Amino acid sequence: MPRRPLPEAPPRRLLVRATNWVGDAVLILPALSGLRTLFPQAQVAVLAVPRVAPVFQGHPAVSEIISYARPDNKGRWRLIKQLRARRFDCALLFPNSWESALVAWGGGIPQRVGYNTEYRTPFLTTVIKGPEKLGHLHQVYRHLGLLRAFGKRVPMAFPRLYVEDRELVQAQDLLAERGIDCRQLIIGLSPGATYGTAKQWYAERFAAVADQLQADFKAQVVLLGGPGDRAIACQIVNQMRHPPVNLVGDTELRTALAVIKHLALLITNDSGLMHVAAALGVPLVSLFGSTDLDNTGPFTPLATVLRHAVPCSPCLKRECPTDHRCMELITVAEVVAAARAWLTRTE
Repeated sequence: MPRRPLPEAPPRRLLVRATNWVGDAVLILPALSGLRTLFPQAQVAVLAVPRVAPVFQGHPAVSEIISYARPDNKGRWRLIKQLRARRFDCALLFPNSWESALVAWGGGIPQRVGYNTEYRTPFLTTVIKGPEKLGHLHQVYRHLGLLRAFGKRVPMAFPRLYVEDRELVQAQDLLAERGIDCRQLIIGLSPGATYGTAKQWYAERFAAVADQLQADFKAQVVLLGGPGDRAIACQIVNQMRHPPVNLVGDTELRTALAVIKHLALLITNDSGLMHVAAALGVPLVSLFGSTDLDNTGPFTPLATVLRHAVPCSPCLKRECPTDHRCMELITVAEVVAAARAWLTRTE
C-alpha cells in the first residue's frame, strides 16, 4: 500500500530504473508503453546499465537513456548528484534491489515507486505489495503491476523493440559479407545461456538440428550470442556438415537485433536473445528446462516452447547437480518438427 499518496498532478519528469539483463529489460517494455499511455506529455528517462541500454533505443515511450555503469561508491555518488540536478518528479524502480531504491532516494526524487523487496521500503514512498508466488506470474505482468501506483489501468501490450532501416541495411551488408543472402531463408541459433549450463541444450544437438534444416529447406544458418557463448558456438561449427555463419561474440546488441529481424526462425535456450526475437516478431522454438516458463517464458504468440515436466524442474540452478534430464529429454527430432511447423506454415 502507498506510504505517501502520489500527487494528483501528473508527473512531468519520470525516471525509470531498468532491470540489468537483456531479457529482463525487454520484459519491462509493455510497462514503459503503459507509462507513456498514462502520461503522454511526460519526459521519461530510462536509467540502464550499458549492456541493456540499447534495448530502449528508438522506443517511442522513452525520451532519454541515461547509461549507468554500476560503479563503486564514488561513482554512485556522482550519479546521485546528477539525478539531484535533474529534479525528477517520480522514479519507477523495476529492479528488486536495495541499491536501486537507495540511488533514487539519494537523488532527491520525491516519489519513489517499487515492490516491497530486499528491505528497501524505507527508501520508497509508494510501496507495492508483490504477488506471493512470483513463479506463477509472468514478469511482464509483474512489471505492469507497478503502474497500479497511479490508480489507472493500462491496456496490455506485447514487448516490442524498434530497429531503424539503416540498422537493417547494415545487418544485411554484414550478412552478405559472410555469404548470407537475406532474400533467402535464414535460421538463427542462440545456444548460449548466461546464467549457467543448467538451461543449456547440447552443442551436438544444435548442430544436428541445423544440419537437418539445411538439408530440408536449404536454410542458411547463423549463430548468435555474446562473448561467453563462444565455446559452445565453436563446438556447433565443428560438428556441422556445412559450417554456419558464426557471429557469436562479434556483434553489438543493436547489430544483433537487426540480424535477428532478418531471421525466419530462432532456435534458442531461455536467453536474452529469445526475448529479443519475441519482441521483434520473429518466430521461436524455445528450449526450457531448469528455468520457470510461467515466469520468464517468451511473451509472444509466435513461439513453440519445448519442455519436459520432470520433478526437479524448474530448479533455477546455474549448474545441474544430477543428470540434466530436463534438457536431455528434448530430442533433435522434436526440435526439427517444431521448426518445420513454423517454416511451412501458411499465413
